[in-house]
Amino acid sequence: MPVTGTPVPAALYAQAFAEFRRGQAERALAVLGRLLQRTPAHADGWNLAGVIHGTRQEHARAVECYRRAIAAGAGVGTWVNLGLAEQRRQAHAEAEAAFREALRRDRTLVIAWQKLAGLFEETGRDNQALECHRQALRFEPGNLRSLVDALMLRRYLADWDPAVGPRPGDVVAAWESATHSDASPLLLLALPEAGPRLQKRAAATFAASQWGPLLAQPPLAAPPAPLSGRRLRIGYLSSDFRAHAVSFLVLDAIAAHDRDTCEVVLYAHGAPVADGWRARAKAAADRFVDLEADDRSAAQRIADDRLDVLVDLNGYTAHGRMAVVARRPAPVVASWLGYIGTLGDPRLADYVIGDAVATPEAMAEDFGEALALLPHCFQANPGARRMPAASRDQAGLPRDAVVFCSFNQAYKLHPALWDDWCEVLVRVPGSVLWLAPPRDAAAQANLRREAGARGVDPERIVFAAALPRDAHLSRLALADIALDTWPYNSGTTASDALRMGVPLLTFPGDTFAGRMATSLLAALGLNECIASGRRGLVESAVRLGNDGAARAFLRTRLAGLLPTARLFDPRAMARDLERLYRAMHANALARSHGTIRLTD
Repeated sequence: MPVTGTPVPAALYAQAFAEFRRGQAERALAVLGRLLQRTPAHADGWNLAGVIHGTRQEHARAVECYRRAIAAGAGVGTWVNLGLAEQRRQAHAEAEAAFREALRRDRTLVIAWQKLAGLFEETGRDNQALECHRQALRFEPGNLRSLVDALMLRRYLADWDPAVGPRPGDVVAAWESATHSDASPLLLLALPEAGPRLQKRAAATFAASQWGPLLAQPPLAAPPAPLSGRRLRIGYLSSDFRAHAVSFLVLDAIAAHDRDTCEVVLYAHGAPVADGWRARAKAAADRFVDLEADDRSAAQRIADDRLDVLVDLNGYTAHGRMAVVARRPAPVVASWLGYIGTLGDPRLADYVIGDAVATPEAMAEDFGEALALLPHCFQANPGARRMPAASRDQAGLPRDAVVFCSFNQAYKLHPALWDDWCEVLVRVPGSVLWLAPPRDAAAQANLRREAGARGVDPERIVFAAALPRDAHLSRLALADIALDTWPYNSGTTASDALRMGVPLLTFPGDTFAGRMATSLLAALGLNECIASGRRGLVESAVRLGNDGAARAFLRTRLAGLLPTARLFDPRAMARDLERLYRAMHANALARSHGTIRLTD
């Protein structure tokens, strides 16, 4: 019988769990310390301690706690937790052993199959990962996470066989009926079967499922404060201040902010890196902050800086820190550039930054956020610069062929798009299609096979070698025409092609992701490259492919536009962003919320 006034182990565990749920990791660990000192073999206590250390990125300590829990008789779920902790500290063999032990104990444990799939994907074993997801679906056929992850892998592998699953229709149907989700809606941006209404619904379901309790809490940030002659405080939050497309696009604009009127802080999260782009990011800001791994501590760090506007550059892309954003560490939060869609809940972001072409006001109902429309293009870009010339021989391209290109990731490709591109190749004799190297060699074989099935010699599909960014940009100029992907357009790959003098053909879709390239071309003034629809794009590509004079004229037109293009003027973008942020701040002071549309 316990001594009067001394909490029993069950009460201590309940107290620790409650503190953890409230985001009070330090308090939870203190209570667990008392519990485990009193009851060293408390398996659930050790497991919870491991979970908390894991959320703080203290993976070695998490591993130690999980092993103590297992020794104390913890259930099969702790083996899954152990596998995740080992994976996060890059101990892949130990992680695989833990997941397999969980499955040895319970072969029907869906989460163990999912986590083993994630490990296989991280270590470049996509086919094995796909088989794990299929195993999970055998035991739980409607599991949304397994459906989404498996279809994403199939897309990366260019595995479009309609006789095997999961298929796009399976995922769309699961999303349409989902009331809870642990699957990111990112894939929906690339599915022709998924329109803007489903994208918004899926994003809202995901946000509520993952961060609902946090979003219901009072914001960490103090109310907005008048500027009163001080500088506007702007924060940028990202895992991608490194060699990544986001840094390629935004760092010159961030560096160009007017430091007399703006204070700029970059908040980095994720694994530390030491590359040239990280160094450029540090030089671009007044302060560069490596955030704590613990979400609450990271959010508090940002809140303590009393920002006026926080701009999240991740959204629902890999490594996003929505649990930081959900705590509302700034009075205004905007979503920009990383995720080309809605986050689904206005409490995650007040605004999504777009423009009148990419996100016209007629599309406002498709967003949980209010629209904040820049006067030109939503996409920031570095200034144009000369690059050394490359040769087609070096790039493995035929010297005299018409070269169509697309350097998008393979998950943006799909059978209907491939129908169009192969039709272009058939109708432009001798032409080739130059693609980015897929992450899995199986995708190359699959894409060539799909070309053959459409009457195109598989050897006319040419895969580029992986190169450093500057070398890649140099060779891009070797292409004649860039073909846009739909419904998820080219983003960085589009502006890269245009910067290097390669005209891009697109048509406007009905989502933000489907209108990106139209926005770039409109901002550049190259409207003749914007087709009226899918058939129009094919016909434009065929016409240009068969008319050398028309191709030369179009390239000359593009070359003439580049030197004065606003699209490649980071200083002008910085001024526009500053005006946009001030309008957001003014709205917050006035407790107003609605579309912001800047004009020149």
